[in-house]
Amino acid sequence: MAPGRTVFRGRAVKVKKKADFKMKKLWIISVAAVLAVSLTGCGVDLSQPVASSGTSSQAASSAAQTSDTSVPDSLAGLQKYLEANASVTGTPETMRSDLIGAKSGVRYQYGHGGNNNVTLELYEFDTGSLNETAQKVIADVKATGKFTVIGQQVEGVLSRNGKYLMVYKNSATDDANKAYGTQVKKLVTDFKA
Repeated sequence: MAPGRTVFRGRAVKVKKKADFKMKKLWIISVAAVLAVSLTGCGVDLSQPVASSGTSSQAASSAAQTSDTSVPDSLAGLQKYLEANASVTGTPETMRSDLIGAKSGVRYQYGHGGNNNVTLELYEFDTGSLNETAQKVIADVKATGKFTVIGQQVEGVLSRNGKYLMVYKNSATDDANKAYGTQVKKLVTDFKA
């Protein structure tokens, strides 16, 4: 019998060597590493507009704004709206929305005038059938701007229609980031009002 072959149920079968699998694993890991490095980029903060002479960055950003009437009345619509109007970036991570009685939730972590300084959580409630937890969270946010989850007080912003809740944290405290926080809160409050 030829090397690298064995008999299985009366037939000669080619047996792959461990070295073949090790090479494939090494190749896959190498490709994954190259992909990770290429997707990471050079660490440039793309959330800040580039100022050019003779043009206003404010005029450029207002031209790219999206109306809340052009997106669906859903968590996905709110996400698209904030991505277009508040430069929310990154890949949203699914959150445990059931802890606050919401039907769905996501979290973004991204940089605005800093390095990964913004954490933005968005939740959608089913206003037609709020459970007791959801009712308490919404009532607390309306009354105090805060709610309790897992024993911790958390600041929240509720949309006027009561369907969406935002938790916003920004570790940067300069005036530009404070203004950005105010802008994001207003966008969420006014969404589908």
